[in-house]
Amino acid sequence: MRKKFFLLLTAFLLTTAFTFSQTIEVLKTSGAKDLPAAQDFAFIEKKTDSAGYKFISTYKLTGTKKKANITYLFLQVAERAKTDGANCFKLNSFHRNDSLKEATLILDTYNWNDSMRNVNFSNHEQNCIYLLGGEDPNDDNDISFKIDNEKKVLKSGTYYKHVRTNGKEVKISKGGLAGTTLWYTLVGNKPDLFLTMTGLGLGGGPVPTNVVGLSFNTGRIQPVQGDLGCLLIAILKQGE
Repeated sequence: MRKKFFLLLTAFLLTTAFTFSQTIEVLKTSGAKDLPAAQDFAFIEKKTDSAGYKFISTYKLTGTKKKANITYLFLQVAERAKTDGANCFKLNSFHRNDSLKEATLILDTYNWNDSMRNVNFSNHEQNCIYLLGGEDPNDDNDISFKIDNEKKVLKSGTYYKHVRTNGKEVKISKGGLAGTTLWYTLVGNKPDLFLTMTGLGLGGGPVPTNVVGLSFNTGRIQPVQGDLGCLLIAILKQGE
């Protein structure tokens, strides 16, 4: 019985993997082969000159219903692209089809060396905190939070940008007594921080070393990895 179950499960997983692999379209490729799998997948800033980058491929992925969101599509394309040797990307386009409940993400991917990566890193904005709402602009569920005890309302499909002041502490809270409170103090110049206010899977990474948090089951605020954060603010709209 267990053997039969295992065989059925294996067949299901193989079928699922094959079906998924067909959903990522390669619209254009350089045909590069034998590149080692990449560890990083960094967002290329608009002002970065990418003339010296090695083009890998342009990937297209469409998701439906719960998979019709930026995060899901990005993480799937990133995994495929890194396998092909791409370690950086540009946003080609993102489109929602509300009638079909679909979303399509197209990324142009490249491979760069360390010196080129450092140039792009120097072009990243610094010293800001981005608070991200839900991804669907048609969602009516607004998110309430406080920054330095000032109440803010974040609509879905938008983000809130806070410019940090060196040496000054900023307090961010959501969910009241049973929620989450975070404190950040800027010392010197730091990369931007991206935080999801939905408490759901936005590709969150480990809590940064310069933050103290009191986290509970409701009102969660979670960090988002920088490459995904940059992509999200390139697609979402800035709220008030």
